[in-house]
Amino acid sequence: MQRSIRFLGLVLAALAGAPAHGQTLYTVQNLGLAGAAISAAQGINNSGVAVGYVDASGAFYYQAFTAALFTPGKPVSNPGVLVNFPATDAYAINDAGQSVGWALRDLGVFPGPTQTHAVLFVHDTAHDLGVIPGGSMSTAYGINQLGVAVGYSDTNAANIGANPTHAARFANGHVTDLGTYPGDMSSVAYAIDSAGTAVGSSFDPNNNERAVQFAGGQVTLLGLRPGDLASHANAINDQGQAVGWSAPRSGVSHAVMFAAGQVVDLGIFPGGTFSVATAINNFGQVAGYGDTPTDYFAHALLFENGQVIDLGTLPGGQGSSAQAINDHGDLVGSGDDGQGHLFALKWTLAHRFVGPVGGKAP
Repeated sequence: MQRSIRFLGLVLAALAGAPAHGQTLYTVQNLGLAGAAISAAQGINNSGVAVGYVDASGAFYYQAFTAALFTPGKPVSNPGVLVNFPATDAYAINDAGQSVGWALRDLGVFPGPTQTHAVLFVHDTAHDLGVIPGGSMSTAYGINQLGVAVGYSDTNAANIGANPTHAARFANGHVTDLGTYPGDMSSVAYAIDSAGTAVGSSFDPNNNERAVQFAGGQVTLLGLRPGDLASHANAINDQGQAVGWSAPRSGVSHAVMFAAGQVVDLGIFPGGTFSVATAINNFGQVAGYGDTPTDYFAHALLFENGQVIDLGTLPGGQGSSAQAINDHGDLVGSGDDGQGHLFALKWTLAHRFVGPVGGKAP
């Protein structure tokens, strides 16, 4: 998402799902673009700047995605473009304003094969982060405060029949293969902390997914809930707490935290059946989504102090999801309006942290 556009400032009070011991107040703001039927926010930094994408075609067609920068008080803007890469998407942003995602390479064949490259957006300019030597495509999902990014790349483009994707680290012009858990076929890294520890998933020869940590040249399993068969890590904070999900073979997941060798079930919204944790800040607040007993659609959730809080939807909307949270407790994600349109959303919590960020909770 890129290019300047008009900012919508719809703000409403959303009180559903607040804890019984004293309601948590929060507002949800539509960050979407006038005239664009589809937008989503996927990352936010401690200045409240969010990144994501806009699809002006309204068809939810990734080849029409444009990376978007949602800056408070300013129009939605384009963080940068690459020549011959007509479509872009941004997943994460750090406090220096560096964001990462992918750019879709124009192969000159339509319809036909597509190819993405991991990209860094900084100062309104996009930079191709490259691929693992021997590869041809990559994507970056996370970036830390030092500007080190992680994601994945293929590893053997010359052999289509044996071209596994591996978790990759992008730093200082180099792309490093982070490998897989021993014996596995492929892997991906979704986030990285300030110390350089990354988390993501590794897939065994039967395509079973397990949450893993990449640190010190080693790939280690983060674990599962008792009885589960699959897990996934989406994010990690600077205290070493990672979050994601764990699930049995049935696929009904629960949001979990991986910390100090333990897998902690974060629960589901009362009356719901599943949940997913997508992000965690340095104070241990967790963003995600899950279903509620009121309908069949997922709602954005906040996991905090043992509570699972429904952040609600836009007026008339059916579903929403929270994809990122900063150290002030501001969340971003997306939600529909009940009319077939998907919009980037931002939730601001009344008890947001306004003091120093980046450290442990007071």
